[in-house]
Amino acid sequence: MIRRSSTPGQETLIGIRGVRWLTTILAIVLSTTRPSLGVTLVFQQGVDGYVGVSDTYLSQNTPATAYGSFVAIEWDNDDPPGTGLSNFALIRFDDIFGAGAGQIPPGSIITSATLTYTVNNSGNSGQVHEALVDWNESTTYSVFGTSPGVQSSDYGPLLAIASGSAGAQSVDVSASIEQWSAAPLTNRGWIIRPTDFNGVRFRSSQYTTNLAQRPKLTVVINEGTVVPTLVRQPYLQSATPDSIILCWRTDTNTSSRVRYGPAPGDLRNTVDDPSEVTDHIVPLTGLSPNTIYYYDVGTDTDILAGGDVDHYFTTPPPIGTRQPFTAWIVGDSGTGNATQAAVRDAMLALTGVTPPDVFIHMGDMAYTSGTDGQFTSNFFEPYRTILRHTVCWPTLGNHEGISSDSGTQSGPYYDGYVLPSGGQAGGAVSGTEAYYAFDLANVHFVCLDSHDSNRAPGSAMLTWLAEDIATTEQEWLIAFWHHPPYTKGTHNSDSVLDSGGRMRDMREDVLPILEAGGVDLVLAGHSHIYERSMLIDGAYDTPATAPGHVVDAGSGQPGGAEYVKSTRLSAHEGTVYVVAGHGGTTVGGTGNHPLMYFSEVANGSVLLTVDANVLTLQNIRSDGALTDVMSIIKRGNLGDFDHDGQIDVTDYNRFSLCFTGPAGNPLTTGCEPGDFDMDDDVDIEDFVVFQIAFTGL
Repeated sequence: MIRRSSTPGQETLIGIRGVRWLTTILAIVLSTTRPSLGVTLVFQQGVDGYVGVSDTYLSQNTPATAYGSFVAIEWDNDDPPGTGLSNFALIRFDDIFGAGAGQIPPGSIITSATLTYTVNNSGNSGQVHEALVDWNESTTYSVFGTSPGVQSSDYGPLLAIASGSAGAQSVDVSASIEQWSAAPLTNRGWIIRPTDFNGVRFRSSQYTTNLAQRPKLTVVINEGTVVPTLVRQPYLQSATPDSIILCWRTDTNTSSRVRYGPAPGDLRNTVDDPSEVTDHIVPLTGLSPNTIYYYDVGTDTDILAGGDVDHYFTTPPPIGTRQPFTAWIVGDSGTGNATQAAVRDAMLALTGVTPPDVFIHMGDMAYTSGTDGQFTSNFFEPYRTILRHTVCWPTLGNHEGISSDSGTQSGPYYDGYVLPSGGQAGGAVSGTEAYYAFDLANVHFVCLDSHDSNRAPGSAMLTWLAEDIATTEQEWLIAFWHHPPYTKGTHNSDSVLDSGGRMRDMREDVLPILEAGGVDLVLAGHSHIYERSMLIDGAYDTPATAPGHVVDAGSGQPGGAEYVKSTRLSAHEGTVYVVAGHGGTTVGGTGNHPLMYFSEVANGSVLLTVDANVLTLQNIRSDGALTDVMSIIKRGNLGDFDHDGQIDVTDYNRFSLCFTGPAGNPLTTGCEPGDFDMDDDVDIEDFVVFQIAFTGL
């Protein structure tokens, strides 16, 4: 055992002979006094005789002052306000390992460990790391570590995010206790680093008014073999016509098993992964396109979920086919409140027994800081019955960006998703999960990172974007990211200061690439409102204006007012822009952007349907009302059936097949370039017009 002296950096160690003697004694004690199954040990200063807590904070503003005797400790990166100087919180629980009463015996299995603290001055979250240097309550900013100040070598990797909300808060520190249990001398406690200017104070071990508010460490050991509990229900990722990834989370490390097949009672295929993990990621390959599969998930001994009609997935159709599909578009939803649930339920009521085929999220899915716990409670839990059969394709929001980093692809956002950085789902290889592409039927989707990746011309993301859309052969191009290029909701896209200029960057630097590539639809969130533009092109200036940039100022509504474009991707034929930041959080703004045809300050979500050459978008308010409907029709270049830019005998022969082939509406079989009178029907009248044009052939 190490006893810490009162001098910083000094420790009294027992000798080598003492170590051997202690090891022998502990082995004997362990064999005779190991706690029974499921023991919970609680360490809190002054409670049940425990007095091993050290806590303090380091102040860059007063680097020679020790704060170990203060009744509150804090983290802050702007103290005093306006200086940009930081405070770092330190806390450690000593003498928690050993053979004594109330200690964690050697050889114990650490089931869980939770650090609980009580915030009395709320603010932004903190980053929890293991401290790697010795310290005590007399330590100051000037003498911490090997050189003055807090250096990156003084702490380990990010362990967790500490909430700055008022009241009792908890952090999972199981990984630290498990590591220190094997090597108690490495227990130097934790350091909490600030993430933003709004600092946090919490009660220290010196707080006397209410001992229950002092920091507490709760450790559960030796629970033995139990059936694991699902923390996150099974959810689907990165679907392609012949593959999909099944994910789930358990409360303890277990092996992974997926069984799947054509019916709930016929799960004839099994995929096993013996690795003991809590986050389970199991790829299924060799699947058939456009096929429904049922599944269950669990361990090599226990089924934890599935095996019923609710746990299934349908593989996408072959890339390029014109099979219709529906996508549910949601943004800024991650509140975990009743509004989020109402938005979800309105969609489910409308779609009924034909749920969406894909779920696209515009970011801010886990308020307020995108922590691991907030992802679980505000995203995976509210949408669990949808995620089990519908793949979610996400983009990083600014709230997820507080605790996740695109440069290293780390943090709860990147832990929760498995995205096709290698071009596995179609499109060019991006090399990162921060931005990616995927193909679905005859649509090419592009997801960009407007929050944390470099948005400048010539950056890796924009270089990849140009390469990706230049190589796609899909009929439709849809792009999505978090920060909208046009909005007058709770954010103003015309302000270069709003959101760090991200909306301006996307408008000025990204839209020219997309519109030159023929993008049809751009989806975003961030601004808490619903807005839908006219068919527009080339509006890159700040502030954005409408004159000269509106391709079609009409409503775009089905039944004759649809926006019309060519069959294939063509540069600068117009794009519709949608802000869907109304999925659960409080809405607001004026909604009077000059490029928008429709705006509504109300919560809701969007349904997007692509059926061959028709794209339709509907806004579903949280009360179930459909308040906006828009369609784009790709009629093609009239008469140019083979899309070679010329109208010749090849096109004449192809048009003839429209009247000798299978019965049905020719518009669904590649005949739409022959709809000369644009009545959504290719008939003999259109053919006569075409014959006249080719008199003498």
